[in-house]
Amino acid sequence: MAAPRCVRSLFRPVKRAQIAAPRPCTQPFSRALASRPEEPDDDNAAIKEITDGKMNLDERLEHMGLDPEKFKQLYKSQQEADKRYKKWKPTTREESERKWAEMQTTPDHMTMLHMYKRAGVEPIKLAKKRGITAPGPEKPELDADSKKALEALRAPLNVRASYLRPLRRAAEHGVPVCDLQLRTYSIRNLLLFADLAVRAAYYMGLAARGPVPLPRITERWTVPRANFIFKKSQENFERITMRRLIQIQDGHPDVVKAWLAFLLKHQYHGVGMKANIWEYESLDSALNVGKEFKEGEYRGRREGPMLEKVGQILKGRGFKEAMKGYESPVELRP
Repeated sequence: MAAPRCVRSLFRPVKRAQIAAPRPCTQPFSRALASRPEEPDDDNAAIKEITDGKMNLDERLEHMGLDPEKFKQLYKSQQEADKRYKKWKPTTREESERKWAEMQTTPDHMTMLHMYKRAGVEPIKLAKKRGITAPGPEKPELDADSKKALEALRAPLNVRASYLRPLRRAAEHGVPVCDLQLRTYSIRNLLLFADLAVRAAYYMGLAARGPVPLPRITERWTVPRANFIFKKSQENFERITMRRLIQIQDGHPDVVKAWLAFLLKHQYHGVGMKANIWEYESLDSALNVGKEFKEGEYRGRREGPMLEKVGQILKGRGFKEAMKGYESPVELRP
């Protein structure tokens, strides 16, 4: 089938294209100079006069924009420095080791102090004469009135400690006795209460680690806004629970319970607590397993000595006189 007339021109045989060699981008220097008009150049003329020897040193320096006198002084000082270096430069290994030992035991002669001394100026004596004190760690001591006024302006030590990082005690054995987990929906309340817990543990003699961030708990709910045909009108709710873990190590169980009671008394709003406590008993406690104890007998308990002391205080004459006529608001039930 023949191609339509409108597209026959597209199916014609391709003509052979003549490919020529690429023309170089660079041109000879002679051609570039020849294409420009010749202009007089003062620098080339000055260089030609210098090479021909028609200009002396002063004229050359003036042509370069330098002061001949200053150049000669700098050149002379450079020559003297080169001579001193050649004279000082060690030539043998023994001489280099001797010079290195001298450099280690003697001060550097290029310091500012020695430069002043070479010029005949004693900076230390001059500063003492003029009453100038060098900056350093030593400061003049204040008088008693100034110290008292300064202490009055300062905040108390416990208030200043609240602006610093909480102090911590090092655990001797690293045995965990309590894991306190704090949970909240507000991160500010959580950080504040965790800081309080760590500071209270330090002042109660407990070694605390943390607060360690725990993974967040994310909960989501979808609640329909209406029923029937408006079922697609729904509302999404999300609740994120943030957690921190504080671990007490090598602590006495009674002290740990007192620490937890203190935190429970001063619990911050919006922060929940959950504590796991481990108590370690001696092997002697296994001998008391299965024994029957009467009421008021505390010999087999770990808190026995403390409870006996409390019983003596409650039965004492002074305590009874102090509590005479006092009615407890707590209702005691059998």
